[in-house]
Amino acid sequence: MDKGHRNSGIAAALADMALFDGVPQDSLARLAADFQEFNVGEGRIIVEQGETSRDFFVILSGAVIGLLITEGGRQVSFTEMGRGSYFGELAALDGSPRSITVSASEPSRLARLGNDAFQAWTDREPRILRNIAMDLAQRTRVLNERVIGLIVHDVETRVRMLLVRLAQEREQLIPEGVIQPAPTHEQMATFVGANREAVSRVVARLSKSGVITSQRQKVTIHQVGALLDGL
Repeated sequence: MDKGHRNSGIAAALADMALFDGVPQDSLARLAADFQEFNVGEGRIIVEQGETSRDFFVILSGAVIGLLITEGGRQVSFTEMGRGSYFGELAALDGSPRSITVSASEPSRLARLGNDAFQAWTDREPRILRNIAMDLAQRTRVLNERVIGLIVHDVETRVRMLLVRLAQEREQLIPEGVIQPAPTHEQMATFVGANREAVSRVVARLSKSGVITSQRQKVTIHQVGALLDGL
């Protein structure tokens, strides 16, 4: 694929992202030329918590997961991102070390923007900074809600809330709705702030009571009301 064709593909992807709402098409075409496109395999680390790189990334296809590693070495899931999402904006903005480790959860195609170019473009197109600020405000609200949930809810409630959210995002919060692919028990545990054994016990109880059926990378919801009960 020649460079011009690659740039046009990146420009089209940028045009679909809320981050670049309000940025003129001709500017997006020039911005796309400053990105470097690359592929990453499943499980590969893209940025690591604590490193001092300042590149900015957008996801052209695939998905990544951001993990916060505690001092004790425990992974606490922070966020999942797919096509049209971006990451690396905090380090790009303030130069601080990376706050999370980001790895590919499936084979992915990304585009990288160096920090000099990032600074130049945010100066040239201040709408990008405004869009980042609005996105950060929304993420802060979500994070606040999650922190409150970790404090006030037990593990079963947190697992049921996670299943409800995943089903709703896929428009499957219905009787016999299917979450597929579903996260593993380990992935659920990192997201809800529990250990895998506790999550496995919750899933087993929900399965035994007929609320759900849990299979490899698939969860079927049989009783929506029971899953929602008490949330």
